[in-house]
Amino acid sequence: MTVADRIRLAPTPADVSRFNAWFDEKCIRAGIAKPLAADLKLCVNEVLANAISYGFRGIAKPWITVRIQLDKTRAIATIIDNGTYFDLRGWRVQKDRDLMTGEPGGFGIALVKERAKRLDYSRFCKRNHLRITCELPAPCTAGPHT
Repeated sequence: MTVADRIRLAPTPADVSRFNAWFDEKCIRAGIAKPLAADLKLCVNEVLANAISYGFRGIAKPWITVRIQLDKTRAIATIIDNGTYFDLRGWRVQKDRDLMTGEPGGFGIALVKERAKRLDYSRFCKRNHLRITCELPAPCTAGPHT
């Protein structure tokens, strides 16, 4: 079963919780594998956390919309907001950083880049459009080794 839906959020921790409950219900309805749902949920939560923390300074009426498309092998979220410009695809995490000794910042973006199969970004009409695609790994189709 394919599920497509959207939810409008205020940039608040309470609405992130509301998103999580909504998303979990949609994944159950669509029969999404738990690892696939977990990957997309992690990615969206990291993007929402960054938007709440940094993206809406000076924005009079901030808002976020999350659109989802879910099927058995692919889960897609498109996050649209009226916050400041930020294309996370260009963010580079230093190779020798680690969570225990590094300066704060960037680890959530690294997680998104690690878990997502594809990231697409555009900005038009003063709105960020980030599309995150997560996929299940393809099944192994190799025959027996000789």
